[in-house]
Amino acid sequence: MAVSAVLNGAGGRKVTVTAEKAERIRQAARDLRYQTNHMARTFRLGRTGQVAVVFQNFGRFFPQSAYRGDVMNGVMEALFPNDYTLSLCPKLIREGNPDTISDGRFDGVLWCRPDLSEASTLALQESTVPVVMMHAPPGTVLGVPTFCADNDGAMRRVVAHLVALGHERIAFVIDPVSEHSVEGLARAEALRSAARRAGLVEPDVLILGLDHGILARYARSDAPHTALVCFSDELAVFVLESCHRLGVEVPKHISLVGFDSSPLCETTSPRLTSVNQPVERMAFEATAHLLTLIRSAEDGTSSAATSTLYDCTLDVRESTGPVRTH
Repeated sequence: MAVSAVLNGAGGRKVTVTAEKAERIRQAARDLRYQTNHMARTFRLGRTGQVAVVFQNFGRFFPQSAYRGDVMNGVMEALFPNDYTLSLCPKLIREGNPDTISDGRFDGVLWCRPDLSEASTLALQESTVPVVMMHAPPGTVLGVPTFCADNDGAMRRVVAHLVALGHERIAFVIDPVSEHSVEGLARAEALRSAARRAGLVEPDVLILGLDHGILARYARSDAPHTALVCFSDELAVFVLESCHRLGVEVPKHISLVGFDSSPLCETTSPRLTSVNQPVERMAFEATAHLLTLIRSAEDGTSSAATSTLYDCTLDVRESTGPVRTH
């Protein structure tokens, strides 16, 4: 108890150690090269000081896209001043073992761009540690707070802009990885809903994998669409590069819209029209709310599971233009 009181600041109020004995203990610890066992200490305290950021299909940081960096900057800004460590997990809930989310490794979990199965949804509902989701509409999982762009409002702005330019045939473009994500599904439905409200034909959904050859048809006069709305800036840039390679001119042959309005949009030719969502602020506020839930759980108090939608603007640049006439 005396050693614990000196080396760990523990031992309770009843433990009194003289200055002489405390120094002898510290000297013995130095001589023995004693080091506190962090695992044992976290077990005793009931907290790990770690927060998991679950980011499925994280991949890597791309120099041409600031999205992942913005997410991590927001998370770190909230965590590090509060002495929390960040663990980046590409997959926390594995098939056949959904309970790993509550296995004691983390004090809380921030789940970005979730791709939910029935098992993972149940695990989130029954989690014994606080969970917050980012890029998931409110009500995605009962009782789990969410921080998400207002996809419906964003797509209404996109459709209004395209309609004003004379576009009537629009398609939503998404990659196979994002296709099944909660926000991928929500964003596609938001575009369909906005198009219906504007009296347009319901947009097609194009799942664009490694082969972009299908884009060559947009150089023809009988192309099925006059505007493409992409799930992300990252995808929109790949589409733009493929269009250049295939002889499709943007926006002469096809107008192109991205989502995130990252600095990347100013570097493309033409510059990319894109929806602006405050990614870094979303990540910071989602993480700050998670820390509030963690503290409430430790104190035995209750804290409201708040969900927040973020208004998005449309940054109009050069990749959208009037429908071409024949």
